[in-house]
Amino acid sequence: MLENLMKQYFSENFTIVQIRELLLSNHEISKSISTIKRILASLGLKRKNFKESDLKDIVSAVIEEVHSSGYNLGYRSLWSKLKMQYHLKVEPDTVYKILKIVDPVGVASRFGNKLRRRQYLSPGPNFLWHLDGYDKLKQFGFLIHGCIDGFSRKVLWLEVATTNNDPAVTTHYFLKTVKELKFVPTIIRCDKGSENGLIGLLQTCLRSKHTDKLAGNGSFIQGKSVKNQRIESYWGRMRQHTVDFYIQLFKSMQSNGFFGGSQLHIKKQEVRNHIAGRPNALFNQPQQYRCRNFKKVVNEDTIQKLMDEFTTKPVLFDTLIKELVELLVPEFKTPVNPAEATELYENILNACAAFKNSS
Repeated sequence: MLENLMKQYFSENFTIVQIRELLLSNHEISKSISTIKRILASLGLKRKNFKESDLKDIVSAVIEEVHSSGYNLGYRSLWSKLKMQYHLKVEPDTVYKILKIVDPVGVASRFGNKLRRRQYLSPGPNFLWHLDGYDKLKQFGFLIHGCIDGFSRKVLWLEVATTNNDPAVTTHYFLKTVKELKFVPTIIRCDKGSENGLIGLLQTCLRSKHTDKLAGNGSFIQGKSVKNQRIESYWGRMRQHTVDFYIQLFKSMQSNGFFGGSQLHIKKQEVRNHIAGRPNALFNQPQQYRCRNFKKVVNEDTIQKLMDEFTTKPVLFDTLIKELVELLVPEFKTPVNPAEATELYENILNACAAFKNSS
């Protein structure tokens, strides 16, 4: 168990000191710095002077990302993704050099992109959660809802379903996260959409027995979405890092007559926290940054009862759709990348056309 935990925290880029604190606070495991270093060394986990993964595997992963959802990533973001998602051992400079070869235009455009930044202030993790819906893929049937901690920039949930404006669904995301964390934030900030009303009501009720000055009605804020800057900023980065690839893919499918739709208009924005650091470290170990955690503990049984009473588990597609696909394309395999998903979609359309012509 200890080795698995250390592998996990190491892969998430926590420092030795942070790993020690996480083992103690989250698992009641007390280990010295020297012991942690020794165990990591025995597992072959090193930050410096390590042997990189096979260059062929690194290049292959970079090319896959450049031609998929990671095509807009900078080299440091891509480096992190190669470690986390592909489990590759690689230096940042290696990723940069490969990018300059396989995507010189992208490197040049990102290097020249300069944005004016606004200052964002939050005293600590779980003081303020920002939540919002993302509709840029709405015309294609994908409705996204997310929440981000204002201090640490840690994404608390990012979900996709057939709706992001049903209060029963958005509240499910909220209560599911609260149940896992066992606490609520001091304040929740969202826009004035009706889908947020139930979250606001439950947040206010759950905070009603706390004794701080923001307890009860002071724990929920609604306003214009453009002023909900932390989550709006995240949508901008998500568009750049992932969503834009799918927007362009679906637009291409539109132009080829696969389905209809309208133009998309994206407003991009960038902000910066006043404290630098990795989101997980800022969220889990604020004491390392001379800050405190503003979480408010709640009863797990109460949360489960509220989930059962007020929420609906979100779905991305009806089970009937899966049964229909199995009938039309009996030997289909679940797609693992955009190209395979597009091919399956075309096969479904062809099968539908063939069925229609034969009847």
